[in-house]
Amino acid sequence: MSSSLALLAEIRQSSERRPFEVLKLAEPLLNKGTISQAGDDVWLVYEQVFLAAIDEGQIELAKAILITLQKRFSGSQRVKRLYGLVNEAAGHPGESKKLYDEIIEKDETNVLASKRIVAMLKAQGRYAQAIKELVSYLDVYANDFEGWLELAHLYLGQHMYAQAAFCIEEVILLQPANHYYHLCYAEINYTMGRLDIALKEYLRVVELSTDNVRGFYGVKLTADRILDLVKNRPKKDQLHFSLDNVPQQGTLERLSQLATERLVNAYSEANAACRTVNEQWLKE
Repeated sequence: MSSSLALLAEIRQSSERRPFEVLKLAEPLLNKGTISQAGDDVWLVYEQVFLAAIDEGQIELAKAILITLQKRFSGSQRVKRLYGLVNEAAGHPGESKKLYDEIIEKDETNVLASKRIVAMLKAQGRYAQAIKELVSYLDVYANDFEGWLELAHLYLGQHMYAQAAFCIEEVILLQPANHYYHLCYAEINYTMGRLDIALKEYLRVVELSTDNVRGFYGVKLTADRILDLVKNRPKKDQLHFSLDNVPQQGTLERLSQLATERLVNAYSEANAACRTVNEQWLKE
């Protein structure tokens, strides 16, 4: 196997696209016909180059590769999906949607076709339809945390915070140790005024990621805001949570103080590091 084919295989195994590099490596293989040296992997290489061509806007190259794939895999649903990608790139979303619908009609478990429909609707700014499609998809594939994340982002774009919070709850059930998702959940709840949940989630963030600056900011801001509410005691109908569900005033004050100390230390260390770099640079 040539070095170009070996590098293309490495890129595939890493799940990276790197389209410019892929096309540069593939060009001599296509021109000289040496792509066949890939043996059983030749069709994977063709598909890899096809996707790179789509990413780089080289539609004619993508179409030429697609003809080769169609000759070898006539009637393949996978190849039909690639035709959908070409139509998307060429600005024919209606044709793409028709192909994806045909694929799903024959194979309801075709996840990639379902996701392409959602992506296409999102790209067209048809967010309500994209949400509807993704909800239907997740009714079947409830364990797809990436799908829940995408749905959360779509809801956030429409300022539907309660629905977005529900999606992130599903993500956390699937990925409980990832501090980023707890942070997203905390920030959504803070925005909604559900400060009791927000505080718990910010504390969970700094538990999972002990140097997380955003987490400590969240702890401080939420604790200070709750303290203000505890002191002023607004009417219950003005709150989105019960003050009975939050720590005592002394605990809140301590949390705010500790978060402040951690933030000061974090920025002091960062400033010290910056000073060291500047001093070294000035000496050069």
